[in-house]
Amino acid sequence: MAVLSIESNGTIEMTAVYYNGQQLAGISELFLNLDEDGTFDAVISYTGSDGVEYLKNPFVDYLDNVIFREPAFTEEEASQLHLLTIESDGDIENTTVYYDEEPLDGLVNLFVHIKSPAKNKSGIASVFKKVKPVEGAVFKATFTFRYPGDVIKTEEIF
Repeated sequence: MAVLSIESNGTIEMTAVYYNGQQLAGISELFLNLDEDGTFDAVISYTGSDGVEYLKNPFVDYLDNVIFREPAFTEEEASQLHLLTIESDGDIENTTVYYDEEPLDGLVNLFVHIKSPAKNKSGIASVFKKVKPVEGAVFKATFTFRYPGDVIKTEEIF
């Protein structure tokens, strides 16, 4: 099973993506759409160590020439962020979602779309430490939960 984690405060500048516990570099886009009806869309786009742009499903594909980097945040900085973790083999039935290390109950849908601006060829990892928001970037991350009484509510993740 693969483990994909996103540590963030809801901005690209303060976001790190981890794959099996190691921080990734060179990410240009991450898309996740999981729901209780069986939808399991997971795509990561990154520039590999060979300079080639790869498009993979991180839960079922081997991440060719992926680049790992040293952690972007100190322990103090990380304590101010939220951690979303998805553990899966690519089958929705074999997927567990954690938020700040607690498993989520009642989850109906998980949607995450993070994309660096096209002009930035180095991907999301290269903009983590910038002070200003990244113009043209996409950062959308929501949970949809089913509460007692069959009440459905969507909430921001970060």
